[in-house]
Amino acid sequence: MSVIRKRPILTLAILVVGIFVIFVGGFGYYLADSAGKLPWQEDPTRIAITPFADIPGFGAAATATTGP
Repeated sequence: MSVIRKRPILTLAILVVGIFVIFVGGFGYYLADSAGKLPWQEDPTRIAITPFADIPGFGAAATATTGP
């Protein structure tokens, strides 16, 4: 406690650095949370997507007939 009373500039510097570290850590946590990269977050459920499934004309192969 005596060091804090004797050196108020050092106390202020430690306080400013501590607030900066908390701010940078909080911002890093926010970015990791929004990207889904935190260790305890589960992977999203995978949904099978068939390409061109709902587009007409891409279902069955059409046969072209050439006639006389």
